[in-house]
Amino acid sequence: MLQKVNTISLQFTETMHGHFTDNRDLLKIDNTKLSFQKCKMDGESLQQDLKFYLTIYMEDIDKFCNDPKLTADATGYVDCPALGGRLEVEKGIFNLFVRPTSSAEFNAAKEMHYTLFFKDQNGNPKTFYGYKVVERHDYDDAWEETTTLFTTLWDGHLEEFSDVSKLIGKGILRLNISDFAKQMGTFKANGGNFVQRSVATLKFLGIFAENLWEAYAPSFFFTDSSHWDEHLFPLETTEGVKDCDKSSIRIHTDDGLALSIERFKRSDSKDVVVLLHGLTTSTDMFIMPEHYNLVQYLLDNKYEDVFSIDWRGSNRHNYNLIPNRYSVDDCIMYDVPKAFQTIREQVGPDVNIHVICHCVGSISFMGALGAGLVDDIKSVISNSVSYTPKVRKMTKLKLAVAPFALEYIFRYPYISPKIPYMPGAVFGRWMPLMERLIRKECDEPACHMLSFMWGWGFPACYLHENIHPITHRRLADLFGGVTVNYFRHIRKCAFKNETVPFKKEGKYSNLPASYLQNTKNVDLPPIMFISGEQNLIFPESNLMSHKRILEINPDAPVEYKEYPNYGHQDVFMGKNCDKDIFPSFIDFLNKNKGQ
Repeated sequence: MLQKVNTISLQFTETMHGHFTDNRDLLKIDNTKLSFQKCKMDGESLQQDLKFYLTIYMEDIDKFCNDPKLTADATGYVDCPALGGRLEVEKGIFNLFVRPTSSAEFNAAKEMHYTLFFKDQNGNPKTFYGYKVVERHDYDDAWEETTTLFTTLWDGHLEEFSDVSKLIGKGILRLNISDFAKQMGTFKANGGNFVQRSVATLKFLGIFAENLWEAYAPSFFFTDSSHWDEHLFPLETTEGVKDCDKSSIRIHTDDGLALSIERFKRSDSKDVVVLLHGLTTSTDMFIMPEHYNLVQYLLDNKYEDVFSIDWRGSNRHNYNLIPNRYSVDDCIMYDVPKAFQTIREQVGPDVNIHVICHCVGSISFMGALGAGLVDDIKSVISNSVSYTPKVRKMTKLKLAVAPFALEYIFRYPYISPKIPYMPGAVFGRWMPLMERLIRKECDEPACHMLSFMWGWGFPACYLHENIHPITHRRLADLFGGVTVNYFRHIRKCAFKNETVPFKKEGKYSNLPASYLQNTKNVDLPPIMFISGEQNLIFPESNLMSHKRILEINPDAPVEYKEYPNYGHQDVFMGKNCDKDIFPSFIDFLNKNKGQ
């Protein structure tokens, strides 16, 4: 290219790597993050790599910076093994920070466009089209957005991208930190003197910074969320469980709440399994479609009648989103007895009932068992916490002040991982902003909120490496809001080192003073206390329960199992639980099933 007189040119190189899919079922004109993410993950699983190496050339930096379209030339190559390997770009166009045209479903402030014409190994013309989106939302997403390219591949050399029949690939490319560092060293200005070249480079970087400020500065003060209604799977979907009859049972507690029980049945069974989720989750945590889930695993391993109780702590029940004074005692007194009475009526008197319970669902069930409010149970698997809640020091500090502060100082009626996604001027948006200042382990606001709600860790609820990317993106659907009174009860139990009633008066006066100590008055079934080795929510709580039960009754049929490289929630929701966790459940159930 010839250098114009009295002009300064600027160039830099950029390398981006990623994956794409040619799966026709996923190739839709649907310009959402979700659509591109699904295509990227499909391509990653199929090892369909995609890369480009480009030199971006601005012939006249003054003209470029003053042109509203901000157009530059792009030369280099596209590397796509599926299309023939390294393929030279015949013509390339780069647009920096133009007004949104491609990302109609995004809350876009500006876009960067890449259009590359090339030919595949057979000489057939193809077009690479990609765009980066700078959205008006959380300020600390600037890195991800300016280094993430939503990518499409098209048949032919196209300038319009609307004919879906010509769409042959879709995915995501990213600029990693090492490539970014190299890119920063490739900026080169030509023409003029040293001062003019330096000014030209600074002018380009200034345009870049100015556009980022336009997008992000308002969001620093007024957080906006445009994806409040984004769902990777329909809410309460059961598509993760196959080849069985599915039904819902509606029940009402004696204190006037509606609960539900989901049933997944292949055949009549001598041994049924009943599941209880944790506080603010639901049956959804046991039936996730993105990987081999617990309900499907049980059905496939000869436990062909499974019930899941959505007790009052389920995020399926909207009464959790108003101020209330329910405690775990209400779950113990009303939810557990009513649900198991209903299940017993469904299966008959001769069927063995086995229980798998988690977190506050475990505290509730084990409390009802210790209080003698539920019996005729064949075996129990209790995860994370039961009779002896133990929390970390920082969590104790939060429990000491947060319930009062949230409810009476900030006057927030409930807390939810959905807060960062809620539209409008939602009071409480300060919470995710505060968390994001200290949490750099990931960029998912709901993940940060769960750590804020439940413990202390980075993250607190699970090990990131155990969580499927889709699960991580679905956290706001899988966990819900909760009134803070439950935290007051957990605080009392944590400070006493055992599960005790929140109150011992009125309707609660007949509850035992200690659910743990009262186990000496009941016939305990075989119990396997379990926990992830890196449980940051209730560390060593179930190990302590196991020891304390044996101190009270040395002959109690209890055992303890710990899973290395697992935390609190990932024991059920981890992507590899079918290999690492669930086989031990089946071993325990088989050992204790009816003859």
